[in-house]
Amino acid sequence: MVRLPTPPWARHHERCPNCLAKVVDEKAVVCDACGYQLRVPLAAIVGLFLIALAVGSFMISAFGNWLFPWPPRPFGWQIPLVDGMTLSDVFWVGVALLLAGFATAGGGAYSVRRKSDEVARSRTA
Repeated sequence: MVRLPTPPWARHHERCPNCLAKVVDEKAVVCDACGYQLRVPLAAIVGLFLIALAVGSFMISAFGNWLFPWPPRPFGWQIPLVDGMTLSDVFWVGVALLLAGFATAGGGAYSVRRKSDEVARSRTA
């Protein structure tokens, strides 16, 4: 069986690429010696995924009836989320996803920045 390479956000570093210090914790987000970012936190990845979903929602709300016509369903079956939503509702769902994605990705970036600042403060103290 073929083994796929590990994705960039999950790679384990034995040494920091910035200062070449030994990385003690293999799941650390930043280097303990210099504060260099070693990996992308999961919150930032989830935030980017939510932003991508928001862009898809905006595309559906803009081109929904033209590119993606809803197919007719047999026997009068109703799909709860699809049949009850108009294109303006899909737009507002996209706005909510975009704001949630910004907040989540910003939270991941803030956690990396805070940890990097802690390392920098401990080095100067």
